[in-house]
Amino acid sequence: MSSQYGRASGRLDLLGGVADYAGSLVLELPTRQCTEVILEAADELVVGPAIYSPAALDRLARLPDDEIRKELSEHPRWTHYVLGVAIVFLRHELIQAPTGKIIISSDLPESVGVASSAALEVSTARAIGAKDIDPITLARLCQEAENRIVGAPCGIMDQVTVAVGRTGYVLPIDCRPAAVRELVPVPPNLEIAGWPTGAAHDVGGIPYGRARAAAFMGKRIVEGSSQHSWVWGSDLPRQFVEELPETLTGAQFIDRWEDHEDPMTTIDTSEEYPIQAATRFGREEHERCARALFALMQGDVAALGECMAKSHAAYDRMGLGHPAATDVVEAALATSGVHGARSSGGGCGGTVVVLADRGALDEIPDLIR
Repeated sequence: MSSQYGRASGRLDLLGGVADYAGSLVLELPTRQCTEVILEAADELVVGPAIYSPAALDRLARLPDDEIRKELSEHPRWTHYVLGVAIVFLRHELIQAPTGKIIISSDLPESVGVASSAALEVSTARAIGAKDIDPITLARLCQEAENRIVGAPCGIMDQVTVAVGRTGYVLPIDCRPAAVRELVPVPPNLEIAGWPTGAAHDVGGIPYGRARAAAFMGKRIVEGSSQHSWVWGSDLPRQFVEELPETLTGAQFIDRWEDHEDPMTTIDTSEEYPIQAATRFGREEHERCARALFALMQGDVAALGECMAKSHAAYDRMGLGHPAATDVVEAALATSGVHGARSSGGGCGGTVVVLADRGALDEIPDLIR
């Protein structure tokens, strides 16, 4: 077998962030930085210290998810993303059990909220034989690997962006579950960059899971009080959302509503959840993204910057802010030529996305573009 190759960029989240699981419109663009995966010839699949024969991979793919996670826990966490992709594509009978030594190279920083995990998943899928699969299907299956095998409750926007996006263009995605609109070029006089905060981001972390669970809890409460159901949280009527309690403990919610119907998060009875803020975010960010997309197409940087400011404040309200992100936003907005800045991705640090005149950020080190 000759070497096989896969490549995928990271992702900058202009607007939308964690509203993808609420069915929101989101505005994303791929980075120049990328991850590359090479599959070199070998008789078994070698992923760091993890080595699996084709028969062992086939056996693994037939196990329940929790048993797979237990077995993979013996290996470094980064290997779970690679092996998870192989397992999911095997389950769907889209590839044969791959063999080869996985070689990964990347200039995309990890744990800063720019979809380094999605880049690894998509580049792995392409390297192990999924290059000819429809990009949206490929993205959906990579999300399945991260959700079910890695155990991270991410939405689908990261995988779609890195599988479909084009550098220099904003990709509008309707996360219902994933339909892409026409690419919108970033105006030549502007740039969108990621400014790392120095605080590590983890989509599997407690704040992200708490905010996601709270959004589904709020949706369940609205449906119970209105006697009506909605597929997506971003479609919930404003008047019902505004009547939600600001917070509830998990025990209080379970006592009355029993279940929040989100398969990716569990409710901790001792945890306090930001019900109203998390539920409002999905429907309001959906509207903000529509306004921001129009502003981008019109070159209205003031309106786009205002949308970013409101989104940043909403991150703080649902517990996804971070002092380091606040500091970077303030530093960015104090920089001449900057029109907007906000926490992005899963929040809690990671990266602040910045809208600026081209060249305005050239003196800032370590930017992600």
